[in-house]
Amino acid sequence: MNKSSYVYGSLILSLVMGGCSAIGPDYAKPSTAVPENFRYSDTNNSKEKAVDKEWWKSFNDPQLSESIDLALLNNQDIQTAGASVDSLLGKFDQAKSYLYPQINGNGSFDRKGVNNASTGGVQLREGVTSTYASSLSLVSYEIDLFGKVRRANEAARALLLSSEYARQTLRLSIASSVAASYITLSSLEEQITLAQANFQASHDIEEQSALKYRYGSINESVYLQAQSAAQSAKATLSQLQSLKIAEEGRFNLLLGRNPQAVKTTALESIHLPEVPEAIPSTIMTHRPDIAVAEQNLISANAQIGIARAAYYPSIKLTGMLGLQSLELTDFITNPAKIWELTPSVSIPIFSAGLIEGGIKIAEAEQHKTLLQYQKAIITAFNDADTAIGQNTQAKQQLNFQIASQKAIQKAFEQTKLRYKVGTIAYSDLLLVQQQWLQVSQSTQIAKQNALIASINLYKALGGGWDSTDNALPKLSLLPSGR
Repeated sequence: MNKSSYVYGSLILSLVMGGCSAIGPDYAKPSTAVPENFRYSDTNNSKEKAVDKEWWKSFNDPQLSESIDLALLNNQDIQTAGASVDSLLGKFDQAKSYLYPQINGNGSFDRKGVNNASTGGVQLREGVTSTYASSLSLVSYEIDLFGKVRRANEAARALLLSSEYARQTLRLSIASSVAASYITLSSLEEQITLAQANFQASHDIEEQSALKYRYGSINESVYLQAQSAAQSAKATLSQLQSLKIAEEGRFNLLLGRNPQAVKTTALESIHLPEVPEAIPSTIMTHRPDIAVAEQNLISANAQIGIARAAYYPSIKLTGMLGLQSLELTDFITNPAKIWELTPSVSIPIFSAGLIEGGIKIAEAEQHKTLLQYQKAIITAFNDADTAIGQNTQAKQQLNFQIASQKAIQKAFEQTKLRYKVGTIAYSDLLLVQQQWLQVSQSTQIAKQNALIASINLYKALGGGWDSTDNALPKLSLLPSGR
């Protein structure tokens, strides 16, 4: 290869590797007004505490933890999201490939024979001729002088990260749903037990009222009230059993398994976790759904550069470097050298508004995505603020309900003593027992609500987090696999 070839090669290489700065706006994180603290958080203590990434372990229930682990492994929606990430990973690999030349290797062996042939009275050369050839070909490669390919690569990478963060968002949502469903099933199990006892007490009162009505000691309206209370207790029991059946179906679906009975720990044995009261607003950087919105914005921003690049020339190269010989020995020792370089330039002259329209579309989409990003942040802060407040109120309600249960429990114990010494009738004891059962059921519901409020708070804050890292973990996504 002569000196001029080296000069041309160096020039081409410098164009390929260097290029110009990419056209279109570079991404800059939008400034968004956010509150410094949450309304219901302890603003006197702004120190952020770490929370285990597997936050569900804070409930101290191995069976709950096992259920969530199974769901994260087997849930079909999570698996579908993972497949979407893998698909976008492949598209990202493809987008990156256009930054580099595509070179193909070719080889051929051609053997021809001529026998007893002539044309125009001239005898053609007879015999067998062999041709050996090999070459490296440069597929049509676009020199990225104006950054069109780089912007496309930027957009593909952002969509890939958006898909991965969306998968993390789904994992958090599934884990929260499994935990809430598990708590609900445990609560329903306790409520059904209490409802059965309440029905039995109502049934006993109904039987005693029927006996009294038969002998004329009470009027019919009192007896009908007792009868109505017994039927109402039976209806409540049936409703709770129906709710349990539906919740078991939902729970099994979340775990990605066929219908089966669900065993849960007693609600009173499930620990109510203490979520840190001091929660600075920076904690919201842990929410993957905000990261999804930002990556979508980055992609939309890059699309503007891709659209504007249509105004600029497109420079492509095709080429070939090869060897050829009629004899195999010559092909190995002294082959003929063949090379070809074909640059081409495409410049838009008149597009009748096609390019301008594409730019307007890209800018409008970027503006729409920006608004969606801002809305995602506002939604996240409102979700978190609401979850913090509801978590506090749910715990207070549980404390009030426990105090109420203690009072009616004491009254029930005293009533049993009075009945034992014969100062009150059995029906009076049953009435107090009924009240105790109803208050106990309300306490179970309050405990359920407090536990679910804690789950919702973990979810609203983005799951677990590390106090030394106020951002989502960096994703390691490499070509052809993670």
